[in-house]
Amino acid sequence: MSAEGNDNLVKVDDGKPFKVQVLVIGSGAGGATTAAVLAEAGFQVLVLEEGRRHDLTEYGARPVKAMPLLYRNSGMTPILGSVPIGYVEGRCMGGSTEINSGLWQRLSPEFCLRWKARYDLDAATPVELEPHFKWAEELLHVTTRPDNQPKSSQLFHKGAVQMGWSVHEVPRAAKECQNTNSCAAGCPKGAKQGMSRNLIPLAECHGAQFLTGAKVKLLLRKKGRVTGVLAEITRGDSTDLVRIDADFVVLSCGPSQTPALLRRSGIKLHIGDSFQIHPMIKVSALFDEDVDAERSVLPLLQVKEFWPDISLGGSFFSMGHLAMVLSDNWNENHRVMDNAKRMATYYVAARGTGKGSVRTALSGGMEAVIRYELSDTDVRNLSQGFARLGEMLFAAGAKKLYPSIQRLSSIDSQLDAVRWLDEPLPKSSLSLTTVHAFASCPMGERRERCAADSFGKIFGYENLFVNDASMLPDSPGTNPQATIMALARRNALHFASVHS
Repeated sequence: MSAEGNDNLVKVDDGKPFKVQVLVIGSGAGGATTAAVLAEAGFQVLVLEEGRRHDLTEYGARPVKAMPLLYRNSGMTPILGSVPIGYVEGRCMGGSTEINSGLWQRLSPEFCLRWKARYDLDAATPVELEPHFKWAEELLHVTTRPDNQPKSSQLFHKGAVQMGWSVHEVPRAAKECQNTNSCAAGCPKGAKQGMSRNLIPLAECHGAQFLTGAKVKLLLRKKGRVTGVLAEITRGDSTDLVRIDADFVVLSCGPSQTPALLRRSGIKLHIGDSFQIHPMIKVSALFDEDVDAERSVLPLLQVKEFWPDISLGGSFFSMGHLAMVLSDNWNENHRVMDNAKRMATYYVAARGTGKGSVRTALSGGMEAVIRYELSDTDVRNLSQGFARLGEMLFAAGAKKLYPSIQRLSSIDSQLDAVRWLDEPLPKSSLSLTTVHAFASCPMGERRERCAADSFGKIFGYENLFVNDASMLPDSPGTNPQATIMALARRNALHFASVHS
């Protein structure tokens, strides 16, 4: 049985366990970084990826094809709670880095201090993280856009200036972006630097091996160690249950799957008890002029005037995504689809402060059960952010706003928008989404609230590590990919120094 996309690299003989030095589970931002760093340091590395490897010819497809191909649960993973939230994450070689927008934001100094104070996280000051951010930014060609901003960004900028708010362009790992507007379906031009474009090839150059179609069912444990895993390996119509032994296991399955696997394997101390997100409200704006948002990259600007509690920015736009925003009040709004050329979609995001969890299904199934309860602070921040986004878009020239809020079919003026500065949006009407999740296995030296030490080693185990979004101590209020990669490299280099 050979690894798909890696000719003659991994072979598992039927009935015989395969042995590897370092087993990494997951190939997203954390897993690919771990594999590249450890393989370069001379470790024998095998990466298991549940999804498949895809080349550029398979990217950029319409959502009906792209989402089953690249997303977990075809992009329909629910976060349960009194306000259900739609959550999307990647399930393919490269993970969510293949389907995100490539936006890049470093962790702020304030949160470095916060994580030290609340979690006693060592070796994570801005100075200590600087070389790791710089390494990733050079490798991913992180830059700002050198040419003219798309119309949707220009309007966003105009509104922010009219309101007197600070606004800035968010750098991206998307050198020479060609405006295909295909970020969410994989970049068919290879401009967006998902892990399949850089870290995974780098890891393979240093000898790391990748096995796709590999779903890890269970971690095998013995006396404070993990001895290996049981994994289902699928090839075509055939699925085999395979045991893979390892000296060290690094979990990089993501903020939902990492805690689910740990709990499924009987490892539960502070695992999956502190799941956090950035809840988001989408708002589609109608202008007098053509915007052609479907024919350009998403708006690349953010208002951070109200950060860290509230961020305002631009959202991916397609006819399907517009229909989803309008669907909350479809009977009143379905004819708005005819005006799509004059529309763009934006968001308000809150730094989540509610309580979330990740558990395994009571039926014994393999899927994670994710819950999150909005706090009163979340609702207040979403309401005030919604008001401010509305004020700003009308200042930019919007004629009407269509929010993803049930029974609030449209906003017609700044006066209609500003009321939500003082009134909370009704929780029962909110249609929320998120693409940012983390903190389900927080790291730090405070054992009463952390699952792992400051370098990701799970407490109570000698050779089990976490190195993905789940390790972030709590919600950072910024796009998490940069922080995940910087911390993952720091952790991997520390591992190499200890175990070489």
